[in-house]
Amino acid sequence: MQFSYDLVAAFAIGFMGSLHCVGMCGGISGALTSAIAPGQARRTRRLLGYQLLYSLGRISSYACAGFLVGFAGSSIYATFEPSGPSYLRIFAGLMMILLGCYLSGWWKILNQLERLGAQGWKHIAPYTKNLLPVDRPIKAVALGFLWGWLPCGLVYSALAWSLGSGDAISGALLMVYFGLGTLPALIGIGTFSHLLQDISQSRGVRIIAALSLIGFGIWTIASQFMGHAGHTGHH
Repeated sequence: MQFSYDLVAAFAIGFMGSLHCVGMCGGISGALTSAIAPGQARRTRRLLGYQLLYSLGRISSYACAGFLVGFAGSSIYATFEPSGPSYLRIFAGLMMILLGCYLSGWWKILNQLERLGAQGWKHIAPYTKNLLPVDRPIKAVALGFLWGWLPCGLVYSALAWSLGSGDAISGALLMVYFGLGTLPALIGIGTFSHLLQDISQSRGVRIIAALSLIGFGIWTIASQFMGHAGHTGHH
């Protein structure tokens, strides 16, 4: 039951946070399709195909990151074996609240995490240049995998769930569900770019998504203490 809830949470982070993806990754999506000649009868199908291949690579990179973070989290559990509330899950709830504040523009603290991640991105970014223009499917997959490591507060929030997943495989699976949550928005960029840009810039839509994430985060934290209180009362 707990892991099913985690999968829902990971998907929700990806789906509601994908408004952020539209702004950040719209240019990347355009680079993927710039080599597809306009006016071709098959252009729409090729466009969709390249978008799917890009997302396949991107989600694969998320799964790798989730595997590593999940393994680290399992090591923490094995060392400390908490008998009370799970502090890793409380941390995940806090990250969701921060993500909500980030999406709404109320508090951009996740920018600090992105700045830290930028230090590692400097070593990956040069390899992306060798894959442009994206004129073959394998390039789309490879570029998607590399861009998956782009510093992103949304991804870091999802990784917080992988940290508390309990093991490496579960951590990887959570990030796959997170990636699937972002899929509708990022696939749609290539076909409905103007509509999605308008939606992503809508203050009302962003506030609704932000409040939903904040509420989810608060419930996650509260459930840890409620569950522990019920367990204590039973004994």
